[in-house]
Amino acid sequence: MLALVTAALVILTRGHSLWLVVLVPALSAVALARERAVLRRERRELLTAAFTDPLTGLENRRSLFSRAEYEIVRHLRERRSFALVMIDLDGFKTLNDRFGHDAGDELLCDVAESLVRALRAQDTVARLGGDEFCVLAPGTDPAGTSQLAARISRAVARGSAGVDLLRAGVGVALFPRDGDSVERLLHVADQRLFAAKRARPGARERRAA
Repeated sequence: MLALVTAALVILTRGHSLWLVVLVPALSAVALARERAVLRRERRELLTAAFTDPLTGLENRRSLFSRAEYEIVRHLRERRSFALVMIDLDGFKTLNDRFGHDAGDELLCDVAESLVRALRAQDTVARLGGDEFCVLAPGTDPAGTSQLAARISRAVARGSAGVDLLRAGVGVALFPRDGDSVERLLHVADQRLFAAKRARPGARERRAA
């Protein structure tokens, strides 16, 4: 666009001063608008990269914290509860070691897609890293936590269909009953995830082996 403006200046200065007065500002305005559009697009891309997990396309930890802090304020004001669910994939390390990182990455993407499909549009699904995921479910009351956990477990099973050694570990924390900060809710959810895994049939035998 800058080259076009320069060429117009060269041509129009040869005896066409009236057209020069009209056309050059117009071309300059077009060039400026295009540069602004490029800058806006690049800014959007940077923001997306900052808040998105590059492998799965899910929200990342930073995005989850930002959303959870917003939901804490909103649910406190409305005197409602929401759920924060920690998820990890039991058996993922074995699968990754046996079949390689490419297969592991593909499985993570399949599980991520299955979680998004199974949950509501207002729910936030995030990947925290490795085989750890988290779901933020606004408007979830204590009676709804069991149904939410079961829906997540089924989604992981669908996303990992054919991989028998993989299953979901799930731990649920409820705001404000279990905490009034993102850090506290994540800690409670993680502790419940660990307790649920220890309580599974055969867990002691696997640890002893």
